[in-house]
Amino acid sequence: MSEDEPWTADRLGRALQDRKKRLEAERRAAFLPLGIDAECRWPASRLFHRHSMLGPAWTPILTADEVEALTLDRGYKRYPGADRVALPRPAAPNATLEDAIASRHSERSFADRPVSLDAVATLMRLGAGVTADQEVPRRAAPSPGALYPVETYVFALSVNDLAPGLYHYDALDHAFETVAAPRGREATRAFLPSDLHRAGPALLIALTVAFPRVQMKYLERGYRFALLEAGHIGQNLVLAAAALDLAAVPVGGFWDEPFNDALGLDPDEEAVVYAVIVGHRP
Repeated sequence: MSEDEPWTADRLGRALQDRKKRLEAERRAAFLPLGIDAECRWPASRLFHRHSMLGPAWTPILTADEVEALTLDRGYKRYPGADRVALPRPAAPNATLEDAIASRHSERSFADRPVSLDAVATLMRLGAGVTADQEVPRRAAPSPGALYPVETYVFALSVNDLAPGLYHYDALDHAFETVAAPRGREATRAFLPSDLHRAGPALLIALTVAFPRVQMKYLERGYRFALLEAGHIGQNLVLAAAALDLAAVPVGGFWDEPFNDALGLDPDEEAVVYAVIVGHRP
């Protein structure tokens, strides 16, 4: 490309593409010393998959007593001193499981009307809530070693009887803890795809992973387990939404840094891995 060539939109586009190609080539080359061929288009995930495999040589770093203590300590995330909102006891949806599965589909636009707090409470309990309060509380989704590293946050954008804002779901008490002051739908502009930001959902549910809680026991394998747990909770949420005659869409394509920033997270310790947005059908 000649330096004398005028900077047209086409030239700028080509320059950006060239830069992206160079950066991608440099990224792949960084994995060569680790035994990943430069032609591999997903070197990081291939390397991680190799290093998170289990076999006879795998050994944990915790003793059996330490694992038991980690499991029994109920050390789930909480916000001490935060304003709390007790959630109503959820009513069982009328729909059968077969009805919910058959009617579930991803909806990318929503009616401009609020969702009830009762419906939100039901989503929380059926998605990630406690189903049996015992020495190790059992929840609606399976979890590696009953450690429950996935935390649930809700951006309440249009919910009856609940002020707009960001909340953390305390599963043990079935309550919301207020995390941030109201910011409205504009709070999601920085990290959601533009079509979903404009879709007008009533709430956005963010699923994060508190990495040390699961990886202290399972090391690299714990990351795989945590993603699976988030997937189980996401499926619970979309099926519960369908049973409540609400629309929902799971979201995996978001901008990570602004999403973590909006939740006030240190991504080395806890980060968003999945989200579900919910509202009334258009």
